[in-house]
Amino acid sequence: MLMPFSRPLLSSVLLVCLSLPTLAGTLTRTPAGPACTSTTPLSAPPPAAAALRLPQSQAVAGQRDIGWVWLGTPTARYPHTALGSPRHAGSLHVLPAAAASDAIPLSLTLSMDSVFEDRVPRLVDLDGDGRDEILLIEAVALRGAALVVYGLRDGALVELARGPYAGSTFRWLNPVGVADFDGDGRLDIASVTTPHIGGVLTLHHYRPPRLEPYARTTDVSNHRMGELEQRLAVIVSLPDQRPTLLIPDMQLQTLQALRWDVPGQWHEAAPPLSLPARVQRFTPLGDGGCLQLIDGSSWRVTLRP
Repeated sequence: MLMPFSRPLLSSVLLVCLSLPTLAGTLTRTPAGPACTSTTPLSAPPPAAAALRLPQSQAVAGQRDIGWVWLGTPTARYPHTALGSPRHAGSLHVLPAAAASDAIPLSLTLSMDSVFEDRVPRLVDLDGDGRDEILLIEAVALRGAALVVYGLRDGALVELARGPYAGSTFRWLNPVGVADFDGDGRLDIASVTTPHIGGVLTLHHYRPPRLEPYARTTDVSNHRMGELEQRLAVIVSLPDQRPTLLIPDMQLQTLQALRWDVPGQWHEAAPPLSLPARVQRFTPLGDGGCLQLIDGSSWRVTLRP
């Protein structure tokens, strides 16, 4: 059930979220074939320096000015186990696209009260300037987690934007993905704050040096406490419609189709879809995604307008 509420924007415009009738779309699931559950191997091995990355984390290849990015310097100074381990990364490492594979990577080391409480750096060109931005979860003692964006500028690895903190120690958040959710022609970021305790879906504008929240709704989750897998929600873009978030409820056993629509309100783009077991993994696939459940079953989920 949606529980939207209003939030004043920095421009002093008040967007009021009202409960509206469910749209006439449909959300269906059918048994998945092998193509739905297969994974695509990396096209090239990561550089040798990435072998020292945080255990169970991924080195990610870039498509623009970043060749590779990974997390390093494992530390137990922030012993939260949302991702199954009390050890997190204390540094970020980037090999520029123009650098040789054996070059010394650029590095950014966090202060002693902070860690990257994350496992997969996300690369995307948020502002359309042809350069990669890096989206990560950074956790700070006493303030909890926040979304942070980094990038290469003038040959240095620097912070570009930061969102609000989750509020206190061991309060975590988990990104969903990036799309133009409000139709203004610019990419926005979706995330879920405290996905284990009253998960709050939040959309953010990328406005360096800030990530500015502009839409929220509750009773969603995109992560199972203690699990390494962070992808339990997908974004679907259908023709002539704003992007739709396919995201489970707090029990991870009902799939919702949520869209931030004109004139600035949350809509259910389709009736909620009940599932036979809790969500384990959800990967995007065109007009829906491949849904894997904890009972071992796999389903092809499709959204139709």
